[in-house]
Amino acid sequence: MVTSLIASRKPEYCQRSCNYCQKKVEFRIPTTLIHSVNVECYSCKQKNTFDISSEEPKVTNGTTTNSNNGSGSKKSRRLGTAQEPLETEYYEVLGVSPTASSNEIKKQYYKLALQFHPDKNKAPDAEQRFKKISDAYQVLSNPELRRKYNEFGKKNDVEPEGGFVNPEDFFKQQFGGDRFVDIIGEISIGRDMKEVLQHTIDEEDLTEEEKAHRESNKVNQEDERETIRQQRIDKLVANLIQKLSVYVDENNNNSAKEFRDLIESEADELKAESYGVELLHAIGFTYSLKAKQYLGSEQIFGLPRFGHILREKGHVFSETISTLRSAIDLQQSFKELQKAEQEGLDESEKTKLEEATATKGLTALWKGSKLEVEGVLREVCDRVLSDPSVSKNDARKRAEGLKIIGSVYEHVKGDDSV
Repeated sequence: MVTSLIASRKPEYCQRSCNYCQKKVEFRIPTTLIHSVNVECYSCKQKNTFDISSEEPKVTNGTTTNSNNGSGSKKSRRLGTAQEPLETEYYEVLGVSPTASSNEIKKQYYKLALQFHPDKNKAPDAEQRFKKISDAYQVLSNPELRRKYNEFGKKNDVEPEGGFVNPEDFFKQQFGGDRFVDIIGEISIGRDMKEVLQHTIDEEDLTEEEKAHRESNKVNQEDERETIRQQRIDKLVANLIQKLSVYVDENNNNSAKEFRDLIESEADELKAESYGVELLHAIGFTYSLKAKQYLGSEQIFGLPRFGHILREKGHVFSETISTLRSAIDLQQSFKELQKAEQEGLDESEKTKLEEATATKGLTALWKGSKLEVEGVLREVCDRVLSDPSVSKNDARKRAEGLKIIGSVYEHVKGDDSV
């Protein structure tokens, strides 16, 4: 049986899913010519940016209100701009505005990547969300790709050269990336993150057999770590000696000013990398301290050197305590999140807790990586400056060059737009 004809009306509302809590939200289609809107979720109260360029505008008095020619027809836009991109899907995936700064995009990526990392998030769609988050960031973090995406959308080969990289590998590169490898080596961020996430399970929740297996694995992992560490140090020692040779070797005839200019140019490029300024400051502090220790040993009774040694010990102790506190804070947040999931916490409160945990996770990983980098570089500097194969004069020149690099790195300032 067919019912009688039912009257309909032109849609006035859009429906979307919240980028944070995934609840369906509904909002009225604007009557002005815009292509994206900011919408507050009724459930979690988070701000979402949605692309509505494909939606029909609301009709008023029989004519569309977004007409540019007075005819009442909808005018399509073929090219987007930085303020009004043709598509905003990538921005929506990251939960940022199309006008968000590079720094805002970077911070949001870290938070979401930690929140939806498959090792921590067991939701069925977590791995897919993690990949989408990584793909979106790989485009929006690259100025040229972001410009193309804003203008043409993602249907016009808007992707990194060689295609998108594996999100796990991409995430591992986020503290410094490849540009810092010759200076600090490979940071074990991916492995450290997995261990932090996996070890959030209480010991009391493990069986005796599981506890014994965990302890056995710890011993094997420590041996493997030490081997990798020594290989890393050997390579970095060779790299640093080569770098300092530009200043040390008499055949190069480079003055201190020329060497400093060279290092300043290098630092200006490195600071643009992810966490570049923070890494340069950490490296610079270590280089400067080690250079001053060596040069101070030439003073009467070596008192200046003794002062720098005390400063180093104080710094290591302070950084270690800060890192441990950060790790403990992260572990406690994971426990609270697990408890909230078991008790069925309100969705908006759960979202806030997840975001707080992701932020703490990023802080803990950065502090752990910084502590690791400084520890490795202290050993690298000691070996470079105590090299028995070089003369005392060349060793002193190495210390002078190291002091110049350290000074430049320590005083690097970041750009507000990065």
